[in-house]
Amino acid sequence: MNQFDHQWQRLTALARQAPADRDTAVPPGFATRVTAQAAATTTAGPWFTLERFALRGLLVAAACSVAAGAYNFSILESDQSDIYTTGTVDTIVEMLDIS
Repeated sequence: MNQFDHQWQRLTALARQAPADRDTAVPPGFATRVTAQAAATTTAGPWFTLERFALRGLLVAAACSVAAGAYNFSILESDQSDIYTTGTVDTIVEMLDIS
């Protein structure tokens, strides 16, 4: 048996012998301290401003992406009707249509 297995077996045997009468009650004022600490750390730090601008930049980039996709789609819709009437066909379609 290697060293890890030996230590694991010893640890599990000790865990089985541990008493089950632990006190699981939360100390008084615990929720208040946790809430106060969470409120204090969200606005502190030099990264908070950068995070705000990063989120705004992400939203602007997403809006620009959607607008560009919509514009490109509208151009594709208008160009599809002219492909076969003007006689111009995509180069790849011409290459595959050789056979």
